[in-house]
Amino acid sequence: MKQFHRDKFWAILPARGGSKGVKFKNLKRLGKFPLIAHTLKNLKKSKCFSKIIVTSDNSKIIKISQNYKVDTHERINKTHSNDHSMSELPVIEVLENIDQNEWPKFIFMTSCTAPFIKPSTYKKAIKILEKNPNGTIFAAHESHYFLWKEGKKGKNKKSFIPISHPFKKRLGRQFIPLQLNETGAFYGFKTKNFMKAKHRFFSEAFPCKLQGFEIIDINDMNDWNYAEYVINNNEIKSNR
Repeated sequence: MKQFHRDKFWAILPARGGSKGVKFKNLKRLGKFPLIAHTLKNLKKSKCFSKIIVTSDNSKIIKISQNYKVDTHERINKTHSNDHSMSELPVIEVLENIDQNEWPKFIFMTSCTAPFIKPSTYKKAIKILEKNPNGTIFAAHESHYFLWKEGKKGKNKKSFIPISHPFKKRLGRQFIPLQLNETGAFYGFKTKNFMKAKHRFFSEAFPCKLQGFEIIDINDMNDWNYAEYVINNNEIKSNR
C-alpha cells in the first residue's frame, strides 16, 4: 500500500456482506450505483482523506470498492462480521495490521448506509475535530420528537414514561432542551486514543450536524424505499 504522511486523515469503512433489514444492502444498487459506491464517491470528492480503506468479509464488496480506487482489507476474524459485533472491531483489525509508524493522526470510521452525506460535510467535520483533537466527532441531527421509553414494570406493564419532557405538562417543542439524534454516518477521532480505548467514545463528544437528506440512514426497506424515491426523483441534486 502507498504510504501517506501520518498527520493526514484516513477514512475506514466497515462493510460486511450480511445484513438483515435489507439483504446484501451494501451491494444493492441505489439508483445507478451500489449503495457503498455513494459513500466512496462522496469521500473522494471531499479530498479530505489521504487513504480510504474498505474492510469487508465479502469478496464482491472488496471488488466493487477496488473499482473506485480505494484500499481494501479482507477481514481475518470472521466473527467481526456477525450480527453482534460492533463496527469498532474491524476498524481495529485494519489498524493492527498496519505499522504504527504509518498510522494517520486521525481516523474517520464511516458508514456505508448514509449515501447522501455531502463532501462539504466531511470538511466541516474535520474542522470540528481539528479544534477538538482529543474528542470524538459524530454525525447528528436535531431531534424535535417527544420521546418515550418503557417504564418500570408494575401493574400495567405497558406503561411508558417521557424522556426529556414532563409527564403532566405539555411544553412547546421550542422550550424543550436541545436534543440530537446520533445518525451513525461517521465518527472522527485521534487514532492513538481510539486504539487505546477500543471504542469510538472515550472522552468528550462533539456533533457535526447534518442537514436535509443527509440524515437518511438505511437500516430497513422503509429507509431504502425513501432513499430510492429521493434518487429517482432527482431530489438529491439540491443536496450537493
